[in-house]
Amino acid sequence: MDRPTHIVTGIYTARPRLRAVSSEGAKVTLSDGKSYIDLMNGKGCVTLGHHHPAVDEAMIRHLQGRHASATCWSDRHEELADRIVADLGLPGARLAFFSTGTEACRAAVQVARAATGRRLVVSAGYHGWGHDWAGSGELLVANPAGVIDFFFVPELLDQVLEQHRGEVALVILSPDHVHLRPETLQRLTAITRRHGVLLCCDDVKQGYRGEAASYFPKAAGAHADLYTFAKGLANGQRLSCLVGRADVLAAAKEFTYTAYFDTLPIVAALATLDHMTRNDGYRRLSACGAALAAGMREVVRRSELPIEIYGDGPMLQIVAATEAMDQVMYAHCAAAGLLLYEGDNQSVSLATADVLDELLQRFADGLAATARQLGPIAPTAVSPHRRFQAAFCMMDGATDVVPAADAIRWIQDEL
Repeated sequence: MDRPTHIVTGIYTARPRLRAVSSEGAKVTLSDGKSYIDLMNGKGCVTLGHHHPAVDEAMIRHLQGRHASATCWSDRHEELADRIVADLGLPGARLAFFSTGTEACRAAVQVARAATGRRLVVSAGYHGWGHDWAGSGELLVANPAGVIDFFFVPELLDQVLEQHRGEVALVILSPDHVHLRPETLQRLTAITRRHGVLLCCDDVKQGYRGEAASYFPKAAGAHADLYTFAKGLANGQRLSCLVGRADVLAAAKEFTYTAYFDTLPIVAALATLDHMTRNDGYRRLSACGAALAAGMREVVRRSELPIEIYGDGPMLQIVAATEAMDQVMYAHCAAAGLLLYEGDNQSVSLATADVLDELLQRFADGLAATARQLGPIAPTAVSPHRRFQAAFCMMDGATDVVPAADAIRWIQDEL
């Protein structure tokens, strides 16, 4: 069973190809009647756990009280905007709400172009499916939308900004804390500042996860000019925002959409952020991720399979020595009752901590079945090139543990 026949969108879900029937906490029941532990978590947007009572009850109260409106501003819009701006700590910041991360990233590009009068945008990471982000097929060549990718390689960023001095409106990057060290984010920030270009931290994936708002200022040592948030905001309800410098955000005045006044996602976001703040959620989410990563590494060690676990926080990645081994592993982990995001990041929720031992046992069962199918394996390891490929799947860019010359050569092979 896969997607409904008349839906064209090719979104891949973990094997087996089954339909979701119900969900609660860290588990999803599928149409085979089995309960699976979920590490996809809505591609990372379910941070508290499925159907968390704090969020469900807040939305139910809101609806039963006839408070929902799609016509006017509400006090809750202002309350959430104030909270996000305060969490970020960027002096004088302003904010615009949207439905999806893709919309927020598109808005970042538009306001930067309006504020600077420049057209080119330099990008690293995934910012949505819009035409702005289509590849050009050539290294450091702009696509038809005027976007040039530098793949998180500082040398490439410096080169492209020097080559197009005075033409670049924005550098937009999605900070990765699994395959990138803080020193690399610091270098990227310093290069952007040296060239006098606006910087957008696209925190759709990582924001409001291990830290209220963004971890980027701590990692990079400085604030970006703009930030996008989405996945961590509302425990799976559809909401995003663009927040940043007031002079730049002024250009977003006319950026409206039909559901702008919908209060239900706002209520879900307030309930989510309230719960995270009052219950030490950001630290607990990071601690759960670290415990899961450590437990998985011990399971891998006992299995003697060439598999690496990358990451020590709310997101991690499971990478085998070959893509073929990856597929065998995913199939057996699914059979053992784990929903994994194939080839990409695994995301913990606060509810993951409640099933940690069970999760590790299911992972061990999956790896044991993998080892039985593959038979004896000669001693090997995950190669630097394989890690580069894994990072490319997770963050659309190169890990900084790979020398820049190798990364650039392998990037060219991918184009």
